[in-house]
Amino acid sequence: MSDEDEMIYRGRITFDVPVPLSELESGIAERLSFCPVAPLYADSPQGRALAGVRGADEENGWASSSIWFRILNTLEAIARRHQRTLETNATFDSDQRGRGLLVVDAGGRFHNCTPDDQPEQHRLRNCACFSTPADSPTLFAIADVTVDERVAVRPMSAGPWTDYAVVCEEHSEIACTVTEKEAVFRREAHIVEAHTARPLPLGRTAAARGLPPAVLEPLRAAGEELRRARSYAAPLAIRHRDAAREHVRHAVAELRDLGPSDPTDLLMRLAAELLASAGPDA
Repeated sequence: MSDEDEMIYRGRITFDVPVPLSELESGIAERLSFCPVAPLYADSPQGRALAGVRGADEENGWASSSIWFRILNTLEAIARRHQRTLETNATFDSDQRGRGLLVVDAGGRFHNCTPDDQPEQHRLRNCACFSTPADSPTLFAIADVTVDERVAVRPMSAGPWTDYAVVCEEHSEIACTVTEKEAVFRREAHIVEAHTARPLPLGRTAAARGLPPAVLEPLRAAGEELRRARSYAAPLAIRHRDAAREHVRHAVAELRDLGPSDPTDLLMRLAAELLASAGPDA
């Protein structure tokens, strides 16, 4: 099932106690100030407060599921950080998921409950919404666990359960998961993405300035794929390494079409050709 089907939510999602805007993290309220939702405000002793959101109307409320899930994740994060309880009477309609109710479980997580489901099973997490078998050899597998005190996995109470937050000293909360295994995976992915030097020296360097965009862009794309590959164990990293090789082969083809090369171009061509010909375990 695609994660990019069209969806609409109708109804309200609110906090039991409105959250003062002055206490919200910078930029978080703006994520709820566009279609397909409309923010709901209330007065509080600390001034204007966010009471929740209302699903937009039939005409402009349809959006891709990824947008809706970002909205729901933002509301979960606000409730978690400010110790609020979420309440909702919303329903959903989806091109691929069908119709149903939006349910909040006892730990403050949203669930889509179709007519064939029992809402109480979702409230108690006796459902398949967060099924992540602990004994799976590949699900959320990582190659190595990096030592980096800046990024930590912290257990936290979520009603009758324990969830796990990935917190970075520089970037605040990165993710919140229902299993420790997934949290470790998200931590490692963040370290690779945000705290690891790029594998190709193509920042503000003479090499970057000297290469034409047709060569530079696929090399940068290859570097990004290699960074992602480092977050996974070898079997799961293959697709990222293959994608990197395709980008490099494209860059090599562009390099071969260039005229007389200076030493920088020759060095970059050599590095690119070595990468393109490397075996799967290199």
